[in-house]
Amino acid sequence: MAAMINRARIEVKEVGTTVTVPSDPIARLMYYFNCVCCCVEPDSDYTIRRLRDYQNYHRLTSEEEAQLIAICLALSPDKLIGSIFHPTDDCGSSSNKFVEISAVKTDVLVTDSLLIGGQQRKVQSIMFFEKSWMENNFIEPLKAVQRRLNPPPCRQEPKCAIQ
Repeated sequence: MAAMINRARIEVKEVGTTVTVPSDPIARLMYYFNCVCCCVEPDSDYTIRRLRDYQNYHRLTSEEEAQLIAICLALSPDKLIGSIFHPTDDCGSSSNKFVEISAVKTDVLVTDSLLIGGQQRKVQSIMFFEKSWMENNFIEPLKAVQRRLNPPPCRQEPKCAIQ
């Protein structure tokens, strides 16, 4: 269920902390997935926790990387913008921020639940983000992983013939 709340008064509480994400496409996609998960009720599933642990991105198996990519594609920004992700021009000193909203402006649509991994999860907060955050943590890492998994065919140079 989604609802448009018509209130002029906003009560916003910023939540979350500033983090440093390793400069690796898989780590960035793990961070993206972690941001999705931060907006919904906690999941104690081992696999979900592992796929969110972007600081230990190097521990993922190739099967887990494939699972992460599939989840990120299933939870792509175009499906989340307007429900738990909201673009903005200014997030202060970061490129994204998490907030809990107890009353919202008329132009913010809030959804109360989201389907993740076949399970309905309650939305607990929403995330505002700048365009650069989406580029750095979803679009560019996904392109890099796709290039790594699908390298262009190698051209063989003609060999020199000695007579």
